[in-house]
Amino acid sequence: MSRIITFLGQAGTGQTTLAIATAKWFTERNQSVLLVTHNPSPSAERLLGIPLAAQPQVISAKLEAVQLQTTVLLEQSWKTLKELVSIYLPTPALADEIYPGELIILPGFDSVLAFNALCQYYLSGDYDVIIYDGRGDLETLRLLGVPHVLDWYFRRFYRFFQNLDLSKIVELIGGPIASALFTTNIDTQKIEQEMKQVRNWIDQGVAVVNNPQQFTAYLVTIDEPSAIAQAQWLWGSAQQVRLRASGVLVYQHQGNEMPELQQAFEPLAVYSVPTLRDENWEPLIRALPDFDQIPSVPDPVEIDLAQRQVRVFLPGLNRKQVKLTQYGSEVIVEAGDQRQNIALPPELQGLLIQSGKFEEPYLIITL
Repeated sequence: MSRIITFLGQAGTGQTTLAIATAKWFTERNQSVLLVTHNPSPSAERLLGIPLAAQPQVISAKLEAVQLQTTVLLEQSWKTLKELVSIYLPTPALADEIYPGELIILPGFDSVLAFNALCQYYLSGDYDVIIYDGRGDLETLRLLGVPHVLDWYFRRFYRFFQNLDLSKIVELIGGPIASALFTTNIDTQKIEQEMKQVRNWIDQGVAVVNNPQQFTAYLVTIDEPSAIAQAQWLWGSAQQVRLRASGVLVYQHQGNEMPELQQAFEPLAVYSVPTLRDENWEPLIRALPDFDQIPSVPDPVEIDLAQRQVRVFLPGLNRKQVKLTQYGSEVIVEAGDQRQNIALPPELQGLLIQSGKFEEPYLIITL
C-alpha cells in the first residue's frame, strides 16, 4: 500500500529540505519514492542538483522526482474532458476548435489538477512512498481538502440534478425546438455511469486523506515565535480537512532540549533536525523520526452516541477563531479560514445543538 507524506509550516522553514531528507530516509530502507514538488521556487532543483520536469525522472536509486506544472496538467486533462463534453455539444466540432495550449488557468484549477495528479501517482502502485512538497500553507490544505469539498457538493446536489428536468428548462428558455435538439444529445445512462466514476474518485480521495496509514503530515518550524505560531495554526486548520499531523520537525535547531516546543505541540512528538551543510544529508536523515511507526494521534472528529456529543479536535486555535452552526442533519464548524461540514449519524439526526463549548484543544458539541 502506498503512502503520501506532506509538510506544513511557514515559508522559509526548510520544508523542501526536509522533504528531500525524508525521501532519502525511505530510499535507504529500499523503498521506492516519488518526490512531488508543487513549489515554483528552484530550491528543490538546487538541492537535488538536477533540473526537474513535468514527468517523473530518476534522481538516484529508488528515487524519482517530478515538478507539477498546472499548464501541463491542464493539457493532459483536456483530451479526457473534451471527449466527455463533446457528447453533449450540439456541434461536436466546437470542442475540436479549442486547443490545449490556449487554455487559461482559472483560480482553483491548480488545486484540483494537482490533487488529481497525486491520486494518479498513488493509484499507479509504482511507488511505496510519495513525498508531496507543496507550499505547506492554507493553499495546500485546500488542495488536500478537495475530496471532502467535492463529497459535500456531490451529496447535496446529486439528488437535485437527478430530479431536474433539463428539457423543460431548455424549453422555457429556448422553446420546443431547442429542447428537442438538446435532449437528443443526452445519454442519461452514460451520465449516470460518469457520475458513479466521479463518486468513486471522491470516495477514494476521502478514504486516503482520512487514513493516517496512507496520508499524513508533519509540521515544520524553526525556533522562532512566528514560525511556531504558524505551525500551530496550520495544525488546527489541517483538522478541518481531516488531515492528521504525525509530528513536528524543528529545523536548524541546536541541541535536543525543547520543553517549550514540546508543550506547544502536545501530544505530538517533536524532533530536532540540524542544518544541512555542504550537502551532507546524513545528520538530517539520522535526526528524522521513524516513519515506519505511525503514531497514535487524536482523530479530527469523534462522535459519542451515548453522550450525544461531537468532539472536534482543533489544536492551535482559540475560541474566537471558531464558529458553530447547524443546518438539517449536519453541523458546520468554521475555523482556520475553512468550513467543515460534519454529517450526523442517523441516531443524532433531528436533534438540535444544545451547547458548543471550546475547551482547548477540543470543540465539544452537545445535541
